[in-house]
Amino acid sequence: MSTSNWTCPPAHPFIAATPGDRRSPCPALNALANHGYLPRNGQNIEFWHLIRAVQEVYNLSFILAAFLALAGILLCGRAFRLDLDALAIHNKIEHDASLVHANASGHQRAPTEVDPKLLKSFLSHADPRRGMSLYDLAQVRISREAQLARPLDLIHSQIGAGEAALCWLLLKQDSGRIPSSTLLQWYGEERLPDNWARPRRVIGLLNARTKAVEVANIMNSLKKSTCHGTPSSSNINVSVLGLRTILKCD
Repeated sequence: MSTSNWTCPPAHPFIAATPGDRRSPCPALNALANHGYLPRNGQNIEFWHLIRAVQEVYNLSFILAAFLALAGILLCGRAFRLDLDALAIHNKIEHDASLVHANASGHQRAPTEVDPKLLKSFLSHADPRRGMSLYDLAQVRISREAQLARPLDLIHSQIGAGEAALCWLLLKQDSGRIPSSTLLQWYGEERLPDNWARPRRVIGLLNARTKAVEVANIMNSLKKSTCHGTPSSSNINVSVLGLRTILKCD
C-alpha cells in the first residue's frame, strides 16, 4: 500500500455514533469522531483541534487542513467552532448528488445517515477483485449527478470532484485502486478501514487540486462521449437517453 506504518492506535477504538451524537455528510470527519480524534458527540469542535485531527490521521499538509477547516467553520460554524451536523446545511458546502447520502429534497439540511441503496450502487462501480480507480469515482459522480432534475452549480460540482479526488488520495493502494472492503468501511460504516494506514506522503493543497481537476476532466470526457452516443463504460448506472436529456446534448 502507498502508506506509512501508522495505524489506528488502541487509544482510538471505533465506537459508532449513539443517539444524540452529531454527524456530517462527510465520511472522513465522521470517522474521526467515531474513533475519538474529534469529540465523539460531534459538537463544539474547535478550529485548531479540527486541523490537528485531519493532519494526524490523514496526513494533510497544514495549508490544506487549515483551508478545509476554515471553509467549514466560516460557512457552517460559529465563533470558530463547529458542530458536525451543521455541515449538512444544504448548498453551503453540502450538495445534492452525494455518493452515499440522499438529497436534501427541499429540507434545510441533507440527511447525514448513509443511504443503503446509494451505498450499494456506489460499491457496484468497484471491480470486486481490483477495487475502485479514480476513473471509477468519476463515473460514480456522473451517475449521481445525472439523477438530478437540475445540474449542480459550478461551485458544488467542483466540490464534488474535490471530494472524490481526496477520497482517492487518502485510500488508494500502490495500484491506484481502493479495495471494496476499504470503501465499505469508510463510506458505509464511517470508520478507519482495517489494515489501512495514512498516506506515506503529505497530501498538499496543490496535489488535491490537481486530482480534483483530473476528476472533472474525466467527467467532462464522459459527458461528451455520452452526448455523442458512445458512453465509455457500461458501468455508468444511468440510461444513455436519461443522461443525454439532463446534459441537453440535442
